[in-house]
Amino acid sequence: MHNCKKPFALFLALLFVLSLGITAFAEEQKGSITIREANGVSVEDKTFQAYQVLDLTMVGSGYVYTVPEALKSFYAGYFSLSGDLGDFDYQVTQKISALTGDDLFAFAAQVLAAAKAAGITPASVTGQDGETYVKLNELPLGYYVVEDTGETAPVSALVLTSTNPNAEVNIKADLPVVDKKIVEGNAKVDTSNGAIGDVVSYEITSQVPDMTGYTKYYFILKDTMSPGLTFHQDVAITIGNQALTKDTDFSVTYETTSGGTEIEIVFKNFIRYQEQKGSAITVTYSATINENAVIGTAGNPNLVTLMYSNNPNKEVGGEPDNPDKPLTPVGQTPQEEVRTYVTGLALIKVDPEGNRLTGAEFSITGNKLNKVLVRKDVFTPDETGSYWRLSDGTYTTQDPLAEGVDQSLYENVNEKYRQESVTEVKEALLGVNATAAVGDDGVLRFDGLAAGDYEITELRSPAGYNLLEKPFKITIGWTAPDQISNPCVWTVSDTEATQGYATSLESGARIQDGLIQIQVENQSGTQLPETGGIGTTLFYIVGGLLMTTAAVLLITRKSLSL
Repeated sequence: MHNCKKPFALFLALLFVLSLGITAFAEEQKGSITIREANGVSVEDKTFQAYQVLDLTMVGSGYVYTVPEALKSFYAGYFSLSGDLGDFDYQVTQKISALTGDDLFAFAAQVLAAAKAAGITPASVTGQDGETYVKLNELPLGYYVVEDTGETAPVSALVLTSTNPNAEVNIKADLPVVDKKIVEGNAKVDTSNGAIGDVVSYEITSQVPDMTGYTKYYFILKDTMSPGLTFHQDVAITIGNQALTKDTDFSVTYETTSGGTEIEIVFKNFIRYQEQKGSAITVTYSATINENAVIGTAGNPNLVTLMYSNNPNKEVGGEPDNPDKPLTPVGQTPQEEVRTYVTGLALIKVDPEGNRLTGAEFSITGNKLNKVLVRKDVFTPDETGSYWRLSDGTYTTQDPLAEGVDQSLYENVNEKYRQESVTEVKEALLGVNATAAVGDDGVLRFDGLAAGDYEITELRSPAGYNLLEKPFKITIGWTAPDQISNPCVWTVSDTEATQGYATSLESGARIQDGLIQIQVENQSGTQLPETGGIGTTLFYIVGGLLMTTAAVLLITRKSLSL
């Protein structure tokens, strides 16, 4: 096998014009090669040259490939051909047809070098700004090697094609790729749901790229976590079966701001892995869902991108204090994204007419509850506020001094209130209650829930209203989006019948933007205690005896009167 000794990073493709009929050649004597950008590799400012390394000759009703005179010695030596030169062209064609894989790559490099050395004049085209493809026109039909000669990213490489008669080829770099997943047990997924306090495990995978021709290679992972995720700083990396050592083989830096956490993982002296081309690179770490998590259908994203060297012909220096970080831009992969989703539960306390009630207190337990954010709206006296308090304890934005307003409905027509949201973090291990009271607007929110089964218990009812007889249970379901850019789907259903305590939700929908809303109704009046068990039985027995006695007396009286 002949090995390729020159640096090539683009995909090589070999296409023969072996299926064209005589009619096609009669109608189309010239061909073209279209080269299109692909996988983020642009044709802009890149020059492509096409060398014809086999001629196509018509023979009777068919055609054959013939070797240019300038390349006969190359083909003879490369394929070790001997014997009757009369079938030389056929032997070369058969040898090329049998090439695959690395052998084909090696041949492409060697025949290109031979074409240049032999002085074969190439067809040439340069990509302009904004172009997504370039085209070489008016080419004699034959077998071509196409070279990318540009010095900008990506590195110069070869593409083999025939005109066929109008061939198209996508330029593809031997570029590293990166993939990111959430690890859940043995599964690796793009999306997951969790509760606040849950730990999310991540895995990034890539592979050692072809670093032929490089003397320095940069390999840097940049990760962006949303504010709802707390980075654990537990990065572990392996290349193949080799575990890398933090600070010796790689460095990890991060910065947390209101916009999230930016993490940078820099591989040190990455060029040393060039003999491990194709080996798997695995990076793992984790984060905790925190109280800043986005509640609902949008999710909490985590994105990663890879920066890498992409031109061995252009030397890029490193930073003075970190030689493994480039001073000037290098290649970059598209961002890979995963998302974790969290929901919340809003309990809306109402009377039978749907009016809001305050003064209730609830607890929630569940099989996925780790930490719950309790958020409620409160109204505070403020002369700049836009709310007034009504006599029934609720609030309104209706100005009591406006014409036609019944001021008797207001507690104080001269006192204004402002509305604000107050959030408390309730620490709760699995199966332990988180307890809170509804806000002044009659709403209590438990934020930070995952899919699972939950039990809600009313611990204290509003004054003058009956306490719910027993807890009600719900099941929260979650369905991943079909595409990560789409919202997920939350569902809620009754695990057990809610006995009329949890009726329809506000606005007639159980789910709004991923927030689960349940309207909880209280009945007014006083419930008198009842005696159960043996007490009731005795009551029935005594009542029965009294009825029997009365019957006996009645019968006796009737007997005496006769």
